[in-house]
Amino acid sequence: MKYSFLFCLFGLAIISACNNPKNGKKNSGNTDSTSSIKKELTGSFYKRLEGTIAGKKVVMHLQKVDDGEVSGSYYYDGSWLNVSTDSVIGKDSIVLAEYNFYESYFSQDSKSPLLKLKWNGNGFDGTWESGDKTKKYPIALTEKYSEGSYSFSTGFYEDSVKAFADRPKSPSAEIRFEYLESKRNDENGKWLDSELKKMFGLAQADRSTGFKNIAATYFNDYKNEVAEQQKDSQDNKFEAWMNYTNNSQQTINYNDNGYVVIDFLADAYTGGAHGNYSSTMFCLDVQNKKQLVLNDIIKIDSNTLERILERNLRKEYNIKSKDALNTVLFDDFIKPNKNFYFNANGIAFMYNPYEVASYAQGQIVIFIPYSDVKAYLVPAFAQRMGIR
Repeated sequence: MKYSFLFCLFGLAIISACNNPKNGKKNSGNTDSTSSIKKELTGSFYKRLEGTIAGKKVVMHLQKVDDGEVSGSYYYDGSWLNVSTDSVIGKDSIVLAEYNFYESYFSQDSKSPLLKLKWNGNGFDGTWESGDKTKKYPIALTEKYSEGSYSFSTGFYEDSVKAFADRPKSPSAEIRFEYLESKRNDENGKWLDSELKKMFGLAQADRSTGFKNIAATYFNDYKNEVAEQQKDSQDNKFEAWMNYTNNSQQTINYNDNGYVVIDFLADAYTGGAHGNYSSTMFCLDVQNKKQLVLNDIIKIDSNTLERILERNLRKEYNIKSKDALNTVLFDDFIKPNKNFYFNANGIAFMYNPYEVASYAQGQIVIFIPYSDVKAYLVPAFAQRMGIR
């Protein structure tokens, strides 16, 4: 498909630096409403933005590291939309390409709408333009961190190693971590930062040391694999498959009401026709310092939830009632998994490639509006989210 939830990661420029790790960390400059006005966008940032597109209220999350794209998401008029850099104009203006996951699933050749944004020091002004350029709407967004939301800085660590150190055109292995770091130093901020580190398996180690150790293990395994392939091969054809990559990235899907939802995206190539990727969703209750499970949000029996999932799957993927689900999925049923997330409008279930459908189908995401499960919402969750 033309677009997927992965394009913000696969579009990143990977800088080869044999045995020369890069650890980039930049604060976002204007990361809250009290910061001094800066009319240029900083090299890296996370921004939570509130405002309107076409007069309708939105909350948008954007983030960037120095050598990467601007990427993010927002919810608008019934659709969960993702955005990524189309072009950069000077130091204060960007053009973002927008896609709706479900529309891109069916319309692979459709032209993306564009968000043409100019940074004013406190937010963005600009224009939303349809792919066919027949519709234009104003955009007004302000960077804002309301009570129950959190500010972050972004950074990255990357390194690479050659399979054959003495060859200029040797295949290589590359590893990259793109991470978020809590900017708050209070009890909640420290807990949140600890959870962000755990997602990478860093435990108590500082990020630079932890990433370096993970990279060292990865490169050692790669060298052993090269040696094995070289021993078993009668020629050097195996080298065509030895450009390995291992990338991971944290992005924010929701940041309000004392909750932070992180999409932890990992992709890797270790030879073969294509690599593989997966998203793991982490729903963090910062207020109560716990990772949410589904029962913290809804109390519902599995049969009822399966029926609700099927109904929304059919609606989103245009599967008619007379058609079997296996026109899209492996099986003629869909069961809830533990890989869920939520936003202000509903709950979504993320199914990674090969989990319920083929690799070619990409990630299957089923979004359930709160109105479909209102009777089953946990009262404490509904109250904090302002669901009535």
